[in-house]
Amino acid sequence: MIIDQLENAAIYAEMHAKIGAALNYLQRYPLIDREPGRYEIEGSDMFLLLQQYETREVKDSFWEAHQNYIDVQYMLQGSESMGFAHVNRLKVKEPYCPIKDFVVLEGEGDTMTVHEGSFAIFYPQDAHMPCLSCGKPEIIKKAVIKVPVI
Repeated sequence: MIIDQLENAAIYAEMHAKIGAALNYLQRYPLIDREPGRYEIEGSDMFLLLQQYETREVKDSFWEAHQNYIDVQYMLQGSESMGFAHVNRLKVKEPYCPIKDFVVLEGEGDTMTVHEGSFAIFYPQDAHMPCLSCGKPEIIKKAVIKVPVI
């Protein structure tokens, strides 16, 4: 798991070619005025999920992890808290669904605040619990780029 400001994206561009492409995309295109939805970046292999929602409490959230995609989550507007834990520290609550590339987990982890202008990268071993409020509910806008692991 990585958290940083978008201005430091060049540090991570060489780690994985597609992560570099995702961070470059976030730097090149103004996304704040786009409507929420799914946007293809490199066909269906790498795509953007533009989200707008109200953050929520931990009791209304869940842990998730993916096997085929790395999440690059960039906060366009507002701040949210995100949980993070290694998948081996959690238990499977709902089995992995290959169609959605998604497993629901349960257990304990840590949290961090992702502020406007910051991004977090979650690899398959990084379970995460996004969408958490930082004390009180807030409407946020976030870009999530799904980067293929391969």
